[in-house]
Amino acid sequence: MQTLLRQAPSKRFLLLMLSCLLMLPAIFVPTSAHAASDAPAKVTITNTNVTAGQSATVPVMLTDPGDGVGAYNMQIDFDPSVLSIVSITPTHGVVAPEDGAPSDTGYFQSNFDNTAGWARVIWIDSTGGNARINDPAQLFAIEVKSLSSETTGTYHLTVDTSNDEKWAIYRSSSYAVSSTVEGGDIVISKANSGSGSGSGGSSGGGSATPTPTPTATPAPTATTAPVMVYIDGKEQQYATAQTSVQNGRTMIQLEVDNEKVIQQIDTSGIKELRLPIQSSTAAVVNSGLNGQLVKELEKRGATVKIETPSASYTLPAGDINIDAISAQVGSAVKLSDIKIIITIAAADNAVANAVQNQASQQGVTLVGAPVNFEIIAQYNGQNISIGQFNHYVERSITLPAGSDGSKMTTGVVLGEDGTLRHVPTYISVTGSTYFANINSLTNSSYAIVYAPASFKDVEKHWSKNDVNDLGSRLIMKGVSSNEFAPNASITRAEFTATLLRALGIHKASGSPSVSFSDVKAGSWYENEVKLAVSNKLISGYSDGTFRPNGLITREEAMIILNRALALTTLPTVSDAAEINSLLAAYGDSSSVSGYAKAAVASALKNGIVQGADGALNPDSNVTRAETAAIVKRLLVKAGLING
Repeated sequence: MQTLLRQAPSKRFLLLMLSCLLMLPAIFVPTSAHAASDAPAKVTITNTNVTAGQSATVPVMLTDPGDGVGAYNMQIDFDPSVLSIVSITPTHGVVAPEDGAPSDTGYFQSNFDNTAGWARVIWIDSTGGNARINDPAQLFAIEVKSLSSETTGTYHLTVDTSNDEKWAIYRSSSYAVSSTVEGGDIVISKANSGSGSGSGGSSGGGSATPTPTPTATPAPTATTAPVMVYIDGKEQQYATAQTSVQNGRTMIQLEVDNEKVIQQIDTSGIKELRLPIQSSTAAVVNSGLNGQLVKELEKRGATVKIETPSASYTLPAGDINIDAISAQVGSAVKLSDIKIIITIAAADNAVANAVQNQASQQGVTLVGAPVNFEIIAQYNGQNISIGQFNHYVERSITLPAGSDGSKMTTGVVLGEDGTLRHVPTYISVTGSTYFANINSLTNSSYAIVYAPASFKDVEKHWSKNDVNDLGSRLIMKGVSSNEFAPNASITRAEFTATLLRALGIHKASGSPSVSFSDVKAGSWYENEVKLAVSNKLISGYSDGTFRPNGLITREEAMIILNRALALTTLPTVSDAAEINSLLAAYGDSSSVSGYAKAAVASALKNGIVQGADGALNPDSNVTRAETAAIVKRLLVKAGLING
């Protein structure tokens, strides 16, 4: 026991875990339940290729659970002069909490010693039998690193199965079952290989010894391992992950067994297909589905969620619009022949440098590295980018360890003009880890920034919090570096531009043509008007003008806000009785134009606009402070930013 304890990250906890292993009769069914069967269990340590001097992920699989596994205890040994352990990540079970709260997937504990060359892993079903592993599953992943860029060859992760302190698989009732382990080869190769030859020469009739031709070191090959997918939270071994290194970046290609998933959801239905990748070193993660599976998910209103340690992407299958893709490649093409690649990747150096340089120019602080999200449909060498959506799609970026949640204000995207622009972002925290949850209408590379704003002239103004918040999100600017002019009116062009920035709309939807006679080419608002028209936020006046420099009224602002609701999950009001009921509470409701009543009612219903002293004041001009307040309420009510 003391030998085991010296290897534990928490002596008290490991003692408890080991005690549980020795007391399995108290938490599992009687031995007689297994008297008729003694099927051995089998564990596979996936053979893995590693580039010299770099890291790779080694999945450890329970490839055959026998009659079920209720606990395991294993020590994996390695040569510490060649390899080191970077991390051990559970894929079945959770790290046991200090308070001992139960887990539906059991307790997991691990530790490693890179000086002595061992890694110790223990897992136990903490539920009394409900979390036993009865199907093949990935148990955990070990991230190993080659210590030298010069050392190559085959090395081994080994287990001493003859020592029950270092290896044991339990079923129930202190029942240590027979078990085997296979694999564990770590093949280290240099990233670049080549060959050369030297030629011998002669001088004065003498001869030189020929220079031997160096033996070429084989280039690293891809490593393939089975991985788990989750259908509505239920673990299934329906995918494989191929890990390779390209241009110095670790890449993982996740291939889903589309037919197996379709068969499963035909039987049980589905709301979410979750594809987790555990590697913390992968710079690029590609997840491959075929068009037929996407169609089946779409018909059921299901989402696809790709998860990595650095980011996640939650995508309603319907947003892929597989029918439109099918029409592009040809309706005769089978959907199963169309491949959908969903990518989460660390932004390349050019993008990362551009974001960092622009952050410095704009005086904002970058929090973490930019992350790129991309979807591509592939067929017969043709790539179709899926980069624009009709409503918000969420992706989440994990903030660096130790990040201060109060020192990050928004997600940004690098605009076509080279500036960093706001994307709706709310910050969440799990334990001590912060996440930036970005909702966007497009795919792109996103980064998180800290850009606190404070204007002197709102210090004692009712709008202080709203104004400073929108300033820190790069949505509204001051009239100078420290003044906002909260009581000044705002023009129609300025209000439209503010709303576009707030909603994160930086690209046109389709190819808009602007025919307003008073929107001049080259004006500062020309592009904003095009964006607003293409996203159906504005339509202008019946005389063909937009009146960009005219002051916007409360009624006009609510009409534009009502159109923006279509991009969110907030409801609009169309029922006449409900419209009249909402407006009846205000004494001047008869002043609301007939065409604006539904929009005003929607703004009231969602709490975006509030009356003043029992009046709506539909014809009053909107101030800059009121703009900040109603735009922030829209984003908060829609769940796009923190309240």
